[in-house]
Amino acid sequence: MSIHKKIVRGGIGLQKEELKRRALSIVPLPSHYKLIIEEYSEDERVMFIWANKQQDESITVELDCTGHLIHLSIETNDTVSEASSSLSIEEKRRSAEQFLLSHYPAALKDLTFSQVKKLSRVERFYFEQFVMDVPLAHAGCFIDVDALGSIVRFRYNGVKTSPEIPSKLVSKEALMEYVRNSLALKQVITNLSRDVYKVKEDGLHLVYEVQSFLNFKADALEPTLTIIHDENEPESYTALPPLPANLMVHEFTNEAIIGLTDELELIREVDTGPELGIVWRKRSWEMKEKDLSINSFFKMQSEDTVKAFISKKTGKIQSFGWLHKRFGNLQLNQEACYQIAIDFLLKIIPDYYPYLQRLIRGDEEEDERESVSFIFHAHNQGIFIFDIVMVAVNRTTGQIDYYSGPNFDLDELSQIPTVPAISLEKAYRRFLENIDFQLAWDKNYEDEIESYQLVYQACDRHTRLPIRYIDATTGEIIVSNVY
Repeated sequence: MSIHKKIVRGGIGLQKEELKRRALSIVPLPSHYKLIIEEYSEDERVMFIWANKQQDESITVELDCTGHLIHLSIETNDTVSEASSSLSIEEKRRSAEQFLLSHYPAALKDLTFSQVKKLSRVERFYFEQFVMDVPLAHAGCFIDVDALGSIVRFRYNGVKTSPEIPSKLVSKEALMEYVRNSLALKQVITNLSRDVYKVKEDGLHLVYEVQSFLNFKADALEPTLTIIHDENEPESYTALPPLPANLMVHEFTNEAIIGLTDELELIREVDTGPELGIVWRKRSWEMKEKDLSINSFFKMQSEDTVKAFISKKTGKIQSFGWLHKRFGNLQLNQEACYQIAIDFLLKIIPDYYPYLQRLIRGDEEEDERESVSFIFHAHNQGIFIFDIVMVAVNRTTGQIDYYSGPNFDLDELSQIPTVPAISLEKAYRRFLENIDFQLAWDKNYEDEIESYQLVYQACDRHTRLPIRYIDATTGEIIVSNVY
């Protein structure tokens, strides 16, 4: 029975107004905030979101049908300096525990504090459910505490039924032998961020990417999750047409590149950090039916819009897309659309053009879709750059419906060596010297009902984090901060 029916019929779920009162009792609501979303979902949950007029500050509260808190998020523009706080990690942990127990008094009977992670502006405390001293994935909860000890985020995934423990486990020696025989590394240039990887600096790196299996079933020498591309869709690359000898580089306004017309007006600008998000819509547009559902909210935000992201560093377009449909009288074939895409790249990123190659998919064929998309990968002297450019051409108008540009800097690329200081053989040895395996409970997505399987995760023996790359200039192991 859905939460809608429970509310209407007065079943075991709380009434609609009771749920709203419950949500309002959890956190103080600023007087200038307005309710923008009130969503009752089929999985017997209700979500309320209040926000300021600009919608750059908000409070989200998600409850189950009995009023228990599932999710809380408080987003503000306030910056609290760590220096202004005298709270220790232990005091913040106590704040987290008190909050958890105030909503789930018996929680610590089944959940155990496991770790704290330092995130931007907060500490995140994990309370997890353990079986065989191994935490269950997607169980328990996490709580974010800011410098002043306030709870700013909470996610409760609940206590799960304990999974069945395998009667036997594969030996680590057998796993090592499997990896030794199947390990695949690929030399690439990729953009690495300290937010995701353990690297000294953000930016481009020449690395060997680990292409092999990462997880194995704990009771059988059989891989589970992998990072290998789907072999059923073979891929190849082809060179672009050569640069015209007399190519004239012109300056175009961003509005001209996007194809904006006078019938569109700017409705929103959002500062996303490195980029500025801008949204336009027809001046005459009106919302036909409006309520507080998520669907209605996203229609108000996106329906019939044109969206673009502008780099704050260069002032140039990083990407744009037309959600406002355009129709014409043309019937362009694939080849004609491809030539339009090439002309567009020459117009807006001529400096990047020599580094691009077209991706050809094995299942690519002529179709009758309204627009056709072309994907371009970047290469530098034969080395794959982990970055793509995408252009979608409207068959009926010949206009660009979508564009996503390169995310790397050419000046930075010129500083990256194209010959590795570390050979492929040495990179193999570095990986094998540092790899270990640890047990983990993972959700079994093949089962229709919720269940778990015990797996071995390949990890770095020192940090216990997954190895993603080997630095091709230093031989350093590069791990991901998260699985």
